[in-house]
Amino acid sequence: MSAKNTSSIWKTAQLSIKSLSLWDENSRFPEEYFNQDEVELIKYFLKKKDFKIEPFAREVVKDFDLPQLERLVVLELKGKKIALEGNRRLTVYKLLLNPELAKDFQSTYKLFKELSKAVKISANFKLEAVVTKSKDEGLRFVDRKHNKGNNEVGWGEPERRNFSVRRSHGNSKDVLRVELANAVKKLDLPDVIKEAVLGKGLVTTFYRIVDSASARKKLGYEVAEDGAIHVKDQKKFDVLLKTIVYSVWSKKDFNGKGIDSRSLNKTEAIEKYVATIKPKDAPKVDKELKQSTKKNLFGDDVILTPTRSRSNQVSADRKHLITSSMYIKDPRINDVYTELKTKLEVDYVPNAVAVLFRVFMECSIDCYIETYKLPVKDDTRLAGKVLKVVDHLEEAVALRRLSEEGNANPTKAEFKKAKEKVKFKSMRKVATKDNNSTLSVGTFHDFVHDYKMSPIPSELKKHWDNLDGFFCALWSAISNKKS
Repeated sequence: MSAKNTSSIWKTAQLSIKSLSLWDENSRFPEEYFNQDEVELIKYFLKKKDFKIEPFAREVVKDFDLPQLERLVVLELKGKKIALEGNRRLTVYKLLLNPELAKDFQSTYKLFKELSKAVKISANFKLEAVVTKSKDEGLRFVDRKHNKGNNEVGWGEPERRNFSVRRSHGNSKDVLRVELANAVKKLDLPDVIKEAVLGKGLVTTFYRIVDSASARKKLGYEVAEDGAIHVKDQKKFDVLLKTIVYSVWSKKDFNGKGIDSRSLNKTEAIEKYVATIKPKDAPKVDKELKQSTKKNLFGDDVILTPTRSRSNQVSADRKHLITSSMYIKDPRINDVYTELKTKLEVDYVPNAVAVLFRVFMECSIDCYIETYKLPVKDDTRLAGKVLKVVDHLEEAVALRRLSEEGNANPTKAEFKKAKEKVKFKSMRKVATKDNNSTLSVGTFHDFVHDYKMSPIPSELKKHWDNLDGFFCALWSAISNKKS
């Protein structure tokens, strides 16, 4: 897109709080909140503690003197200025302006009354925004922020420690742990293992071991007053550290005894484990790694843990498969959706999640076909049904977007162009006949019927992330049709 075209679609602006409206079609709101007034939308934000409005408000007030880092993304539509992106932020400012909006939530109301005294903003307080009249263009920002994480990578324990040290507020413990993390990164081990051990879930166990008095003595390193470490014998230090890292990752020592935060929750247990570590164990690590590196169904190299026979790759931080809110009227399908969204934790029950993922997909497809009375033969398999629904849904979404833009009677060329913008490419991959495709129906079928196929939590979450937009659009279309 040329700079000239971009400037005609977008503009920057300073918009007053009173001129801005929350977006009732925000994915955070269930379908029943469409067309609700703003007071109800704010109540929903406050009712859901997961949205963390209170801590967000405290941060806004604490950093009120800083320039606004993120702009709102605003759609100009029928005389209104609607925040497509930044609804939580806008909610905080509206509550700081008028704490009475939180009067149904006593503790929250009290908090905002106190916070509003600290900043004292008026209805004319300006927020920075980028503004467009094209909903499609605005939603590109939303997609980048929420589906692609703004292309950012969150910090883990090592990064947080580095930041603390480099900001000059790091204490000696921060420095020590940064030094130990850097030592791990230099080890002759696969990156996936080093990242896992320094990541959420295992890093506590790792530091509990290597930062103990017995480990310092065994590995032969001393800690200076500022937290820096001095290693007496680098070769010995590296081979012993390598053995510890591998044990933490595989969750067992070379005697087959379990290694985790529960088994090593006392000093005596840590000392016993450290006493078992030997330099001669390092070659055993290499041997086990060679034996446990396999090709998975998709042709990728994965490392299987000796005890669990499935990938120990780091999973995404979230607990549950489904992240988006959907309004599903059918009781049975809604039960499946609720279990996948709020009850089943993927890392603990990946087999159950994989099977139920398949059930949710097939039931959703069948419900759409029945709702829109699509002509499908009785012997049509799931892949064929998927393509039928995707074709129909892409056309429906394209027509709706054209209508919203004031084009109720598009030409064939306009319709074709609009449809190209809304293609559900990932869902089309589900219908592929390529057995090596991670998104194929065959993969979902294997989760149910192939006893050799072990679903990987991180891969399941990635599958959902690829298909999330399709399912949101599908259930929105079903809801609109039934209503």
